[in-house]
Amino acid sequence: MLFRTTVACALALSASSSFAQNSSSQNTSIQHEIGVGISDIRDTDDNFIGVSYRYYFDAVNIGEQPWAISPYLQRTSSLSVDYFGIDDIDSINVKGEWFYSDTWVVRGRYGRITDDRDYYDDTLQRFGADISTFANENWEYGAGFDFYDVEERFYDINGSLDSKRSDSDFSFNVFARYTSFGTSMQRFTPGWDIQLKGTTFDDEFSVELDADYYFKPNWSVGVMVIHEDSDFNDSENIVELGTNYWFNPHASIRFGLGYDTDESTLGSATLLGTFRF
Repeated sequence: MLFRTTVACALALSASSSFAQNSSSQNTSIQHEIGVGISDIRDTDDNFIGVSYRYYFDAVNIGEQPWAISPYLQRTSSLSVDYFGIDDIDSINVKGEWFYSDTWVVRGRYGRITDDRDYYDDTLQRFGADISTFANENWEYGAGFDFYDVEERFYDINGSLDSKRSDSDFSFNVFARYTSFGTSMQRFTPGWDIQLKGTTFDDEFSVELDADYYFKPNWSVGVMVIHEDSDFNDSENIVELGTNYWFNPHASIRFGLGYDTDESTLGSATLLGTFRF
């Protein structure tokens, strides 16, 4: 199943009422972001659970901009690490995002996924980078690549290594992002944050559209649509609907539902959030 592994946290559930009295912030500064999240995914025996941490190299001011994307709108560089586990699968990812002169963005990432079973295990490593530029304060566009290296190992009934094989490949992508919000805002106006990405990998091509509409600085409703096409398999379409609500500049909660349009079934239900300080 195609599933976007977004890692955030349910710590917002424990936010005190003194936190949530006002939906406006007085330019609160944050530099750390911690997350924990859970999800119930169809065709898996266990629930997804994930944790994450992100460090912003400069303080982010939470004010009249949409709170969720204030670090991006303020062009704040960051470094993050996250972990998630589901069934026999464990994954760890390290990502960095660097903004240069409010014009260029360089993003790097490393990921490692392991699937450990009784008579079989595999390890997938991923190295990737993107470079992009801003046409103006509302538009970003760029391109990137990922290198995948996988090693599979098979064991006999006694647990001894029977055979192994490895493979590697590249994927390439182009993307664009539009926000109706400027890099500095004196007064909030409702608007859009829209991302579009196309990726080619081996014989597959996928397109992802992710759009969020912000009614208030602390509340948005969004939709994500993924279309994946292959030369050898049927196309796959996933739609995810979600809403993100910030109780205050420090704590939020997000709820999402994923729907597989080809099988006409609910694919996932996710409860996510973030905690900043």
